Amino acid sequence: MLSAMDPWQFITAAVIGNATVLAVLGWLGKSLLEKMLQRDSKRFEIELKAKADSTMEQLKSDLQLRTIEHQVRFSRLHEKQATVIAELNAHLVEALWEAESFLSPMEWSGEPNKREKHQTAMNKLVELYRYFDKHRIYLPEPLCVAVEQLVTEVRSHVIKFGIYLTWDDASLQDHTRKEKHDAWMGGWNAIKNQVPTVRKKLEDEFRALLGPRT
Repeated sequence: MLSAMDPWQFITAAVIGNATVLAVLGWLGKSLLEKMLQRDSKRFEIELKAKADSTMEQLKSDLQLRTIEHQVRFSRLHEKQATVIAELNAHLVEALWEAESFLSPMEWSGEPNKREKHQTAMNKLVELYRYFDKHRIYLPEPLCVAVEQLVTEVRSHVIKFGIYLTWDDASLQDHTRKEKHDAWMGGWNAIKNQVPTVRKKLEDEFRALLGPRT
């Protein structure tokens, strides 16, 4: 027969037993917690990557859309710019034609007289400058300066010679008649010698602005 257990031995055994149980439970709890953390961490990593991939795709899509919008706007702007250049060149050519006809020392039978040609040339120069001034926003600044200088030069010669047309030659004194002739020839020489150089420069800048031909 087993002898009765000493009270202290009983308590010690109970404590040791409880400690062992607690240790086992603690180990199990720690193991379970680590597995839960690993599982949650893996799930979080997957979700985070999915969100990052989705955000990246959205950014790519937005960037592509903005690129397309920019290309469309640039294409429309270039098309408008080409239209402005073509129209401006047409106004310029017509104005120079009329100025040349007015300042030409040669006159043909059946043509309008100088006063009529003067009015036509002034009207064309006004049309040219108004179109240019309304559309200069589509042109680079150096080109605007060149156009304005050309229009101002031609207009000054047309006006200078046109002033003398208000008087008949018979009423002019010799020195005034000479001034009229000088203004006439000066304008004609500018149209035939100076203006073509400036016009060629403008045409080259027009073509450069439109870009190379494909």
